[in-house]
Amino acid sequence: MTAPGRSTRPRAAIDRGRAVGSVGSTPRMGNGYTPPVEGSGERMVSRRRLLSGFAAAGAAGFAGCLGNGPGATSFSPGRDSTTEWPLPGRGPRATNYAPDAVAPRTPPTERWRAEVGRAVGRVVVAGDTVFVPAEDALHALRLRDGEERWRAPIRPYGVAVADGVAYAVSRDEPLVYAFEAGTGEERWRAEAAADFAAAPLPVSAGDAVVVGDTDGRVAALAPRTGEPRWAFRTFTGVYSLAARGDRVYVGTTGGEAYELHVVEGDDGSPRGVPLWRRKLPGTVRALTAAREAVYAATFGGGVLRLAIGAAAGRTEWHAAGAPTVTDALVHAGGLLAGAGPTGVSAFGDGDGGRRWRVGVDRVAPVSPAVAAGDTLYVGIGGALRAYALGGGIGVGPYRVDIERWRRELSVRNVVVADGALVVASDDLAGSPGVVVLE
Repeated sequence: MTAPGRSTRPRAAIDRGRAVGSVGSTPRMGNGYTPPVEGSGERMVSRRRLLSGFAAAGAAGFAGCLGNGPGATSFSPGRDSTTEWPLPGRGPRATNYAPDAVAPRTPPTERWRAEVGRAVGRVVVAGDTVFVPAEDALHALRLRDGEERWRAPIRPYGVAVADGVAYAVSRDEPLVYAFEAGTGEERWRAEAAADFAAAPLPVSAGDAVVVGDTDGRVAALAPRTGEPRWAFRTFTGVYSLAARGDRVYVGTTGGEAYELHVVEGDDGSPRGVPLWRRKLPGTVRALTAAREAVYAATFGGGVLRLAIGAAAGRTEWHAAGAPTVTDALVHAGGLLAGAGPTGVSAFGDGDGGRRWRVGVDRVAPVSPAVAAGDTLYVGIGGALRAYALGGGIGVGPYRVDIERWRRELSVRNVVVADGALVVASDDLAGSPGVVVLE
């Protein structure tokens, strides 16, 4: 199909905000236990010995390792085969989890594959369309069979879909775009001061699309026109965004986390009021927002649970030994999980205690992790892997039956939609593209 024409509408300029000066308390280091990693050379326990140990331990000890004990969560397979994944983190909270979604729990078969440019951002799915922010264009493919619906000749970094509109930010030029999701017609574009390293975030608070650029400018844009509604300035570039209700959370390349409260100003227009700023031990690679806290995954500095609101970002726990995750945290029930070059780890969201861990033999490329029902999906070292979200059967680092299946496939990122896995790959028979597995 031919690309939709460029809009002749005037561009909206994004206002520049000011940085907040208040600083929260210094992060508190945790002293969490780091269990042996598979392939590390430490002796692993055989399945027979492990199971015999369980029998001796009895039912009381068994409950905690199965996900039914204190601080744990039991998971069930999803039953809804019509789910979507319209934002990179699935929703504004960026939980990367679809609790009710049907997804492959056994080795899947291929529905279709399509060659597109190499994905530079995370794939999203809204309605019956797959949106791929690729290095050559923004592609829209039909979910049923992969047929191209439209493409926009831009160089996107990330895309998010809300209310029939696909919002995209550029990685090479300071522009935000809005396209009709069904046709690709450009509604508007807005100029920024710099390019982007975080996907746009549609939020209900103030009816806005929040964007943050690499110069540290956060702006809330009107969804229909692209006109700025409020703006805010961080000290370093914006890397991650999340929201819950009337709160917006911002993570930066300089290792800062912010909470902004969206309120109505004296003139009736929305404003983003900074509540606190925290300096964290590394670039904030991922955020996920919960009712009483926000979780921040940092580069080389572990994962932290930060209190929100009047608590001013106080550290409630710090899993200093957590892996450097690849741009996503999975928040499922009472579990917080992430994948990095050394493997996958899961922690209790309330106390930060390690629940389970799967290591890899050597440092390997890793995709963002996602989960659906009772299964976590991630690409590690040239294979797409499915793990039991509850950690399988085991105590601490010693686990069996945690891996459900794996498929040799180079994975850039993966999402769950329509009862299937939608995977962006660098190598589908030698070419980059998208494959759907069910």
